[in-house]
Amino acid sequence: MTSCLALRWLALGVMLSSGSTYAATYPMTVEHAAGKARIERAPVRVVALGPHALDLLLSLGVQPVGYGEAAQLGITNYGSPISQIRYLGSRVTSKPLNVGDRYKPNLEVIAALKPDLIVGENYASEAYPALNRIAPTLLLNGIHTGDWQKSLPVLARVLNRENRPPSVLERHRKIITQARASLPAALRGKRVLVVWNAGGSQKDLYTVLGPKDWTGGLFESLGMRLLLPGNPDTSLDEGYQKLSVEGLSTLTPDAVFVIASGANTTTKARRDWESSPLAGRLAASRNRQVYFLDVQLFSRIRGPIANELAVRELLRQVEQR
Repeated sequence: MTSCLALRWLALGVMLSSGSTYAATYPMTVEHAAGKARIERAPVRVVALGPHALDLLLSLGVQPVGYGEAAQLGITNYGSPISQIRYLGSRVTSKPLNVGDRYKPNLEVIAALKPDLIVGENYASEAYPALNRIAPTLLLNGIHTGDWQKSLPVLARVLNRENRPPSVLERHRKIITQARASLPAALRGKRVLVVWNAGGSQKDLYTVLGPKDWTGGLFESLGMRLLLPGNPDTSLDEGYQKLSVEGLSTLTPDAVFVIASGANTTTKARRDWESSPLAGRLAASRNRQVYFLDVQLFSRIRGPIANELAVRELLRQVEQR
């Protein structure tokens, strides 16, 4: 348990000073995934569309006035304070109002908040024109390896917090370095299969994640080698290739990490895996090297805080075997 304890000391929170030695010049124009945004003055009232945007804001010491969660969580009390924010909630002190789905947020609720800035991902591209009429809107790329490291300095510049990213990036580097050194020999340098599984009618379909995906990149950064069958499916925005359980059973990973995606849960994903004769054929199954992970932490948030929490959870599960 020593590695988890050591990481816990690092993971007491994103401890950054509240002062700024950098003074941004306004107005400024900033490029982002959906175009350009003109920022007239330092934003004070910020809306976060989705957990990725929230992670970035919290990492910069910014508390949102509004927050839009992933639709899969089914939170519908729009306009009321959102009290349950998974994984990041303990860091949120501003009691943000629920502005709806990060894909299709509630424009009326957002407008009533009178925000100075709206931050989301390119998931909200359809709503972008309407959002931009309410307040300057930044839509960021966040699904791929290295995306948040590129977005954080841009957001910091807009928020007049340009002194913050270096310490966030250095903290991230130290956490990954320490985790690599702590990874048990059973996984260090081993071939691992990282997959999404939505369960239900798709319980026998797996999406293999590659190094381009944030999740796959996380596993590679910890010193594991991703098992990638065949060539990538270029039609997929996220993921490397889709496999049936029959195709999956022909592979030879040393370990498998199943991320319960969509509305699936880790409990259901484990049950489906353990009831599948084909999945049971894998040596990883026989060797108790199959792990089940939550999609919110391992695929939706995808920021520096999520990186830290995911590493801690991964080491916790691995050290229990």
